[in-house]
Amino acid sequence: MPKIPLDQALEGDVLSKDVVVGTTAVFGTGTVLIKKIIEILEKLRVKEIYIEGREGGKFRSLNDLLDNIEQRFSCAGDSEIMRHLKYLAKDIASVERGYR
Repeated sequence: MPKIPLDQALEGDVLSKDVVVGTTAVFGTGTVLIKKIIEILEKLRVKEIYIEGREGGKFRSLNDLLDNIEQRFSCAGDSEIMRHLKYLAKDIASVERGYR
């Protein structure tokens, strides 16, 4: 669970600890970072975050990220709202990606 400066965060990094601003958790453990989330954290003046290790180049491709989203929603069953949320998450990942 490395702690890194926010300016070293990459899209596809996964938060290993909630990001708390004041007394409010703004993004929870397990959140996959995208450009928009990193920008929000910058605006909130967050300096450091905890991420899961980057070993193995986790989420270095869009397909890796989409597979992870599919896996995370696999327990949702046939819920219509969860299916819509999954497709929304995939759409956001596809549009907002910027892998380095």
